[in-house]
Amino acid sequence: MKNSLKIRKANEFDLENLNNLNSKSFEALSKRLDFLNFFNKKNYEIIVAAKEKSIVGYLLSLNVTENIYEIISIAVGSYFRKKGIASLLMSDFLGNKKVNSKIILEVANKNKVAIKLYKNFLFDIDGIRKDYYKDPIDDAILMSKII
Repeated sequence: MKNSLKIRKANEFDLENLNNLNSKSFEALSKRLDFLNFFNKKNYEIIVAAKEKSIVGYLLSLNVTENIYEIISIAVGSYFRKKGIASLLMSDFLGNKKVNSKIILEVANKNKVAIKLYKNFLFDIDGIRKDYYKDPIDDAILMSKII
């Protein structure tokens, strides 16, 4: 599976696949993104896991300052989960950042799979925002890592 995947920067031709993957991955409307907003904005980066012409996963990030990056969203299609694709995306993302860069993110407390992924990459828990998510109600776990 991993050998047939290519990790690359997203392009405009991926837009429909990205929006479809995002809407299928996140039930809550508040967590759905319109990727058109992120193309052509220099501070955003979208990397994708592509299998032939399909996008099976993505990682969206924001370059907040010169050495601070925020992971906005990461998702993998349901059929392709538990195959290491999120780890490949995360490895590629982290591998392209400067030493001493800080990576920040927030994750729903109920999203144990994502929390495990971030802990595997040695992210620390910095705090909790109680009842941050509204649809459904859940706490946000704030995490970070210095590369």
